[in-house]
Amino acid sequence: MPHSYHLLLAAFCAVSLAACSPKLAPLTQESSSAALPAGTPYALLHLYRPGKMTGFMIGYDVHVGDSVKYRARNGSQGEVRRVVPGPVTVWAKTESREEITVDVQPGREYYVRCTIGMGALVGRPHLQQVPVSEGRKESAGLAAAH
Repeated sequence: MPHSYHLLLAAFCAVSLAACSPKLAPLTQESSSAALPAGTPYALLHLYRPGKMTGFMIGYDVHVGDSVKYRARNGSQGEVRRVVPGPVTVWAKTESREEITVDVQPGREYYVRCTIGMGALVGRPHLQQVPVSEGRKESAGLAAAH
């Protein structure tokens, strides 16, 4: 009986948290990217992890396609120049895998916020494409990834 109570309580908490999560508006071309100087032959993908207390000691690799392009450490940022236009998968994995697709176009820049949430043992990566204005503000002053 006590075991059933714990499962019921856990399910109630999960549903309650899901119901309270913010509903995000879809990004438009205008808000999801910004123009680079005319004639720039590549897209610029900014990957950053704001400095937070949650999971501050945990770092994880962020892949763009099949290659590791950034080590998401607390309070860091990196950037990737992408020449090939079209959808690209950005993903990370600790105890679970998270992925998003960003449709990159030459001459545009994009921002992906990399954070970490609570997990059973290590923490779970969270990736989110954010509006350029928000990404610029949040990543200003963060250390360059090594």
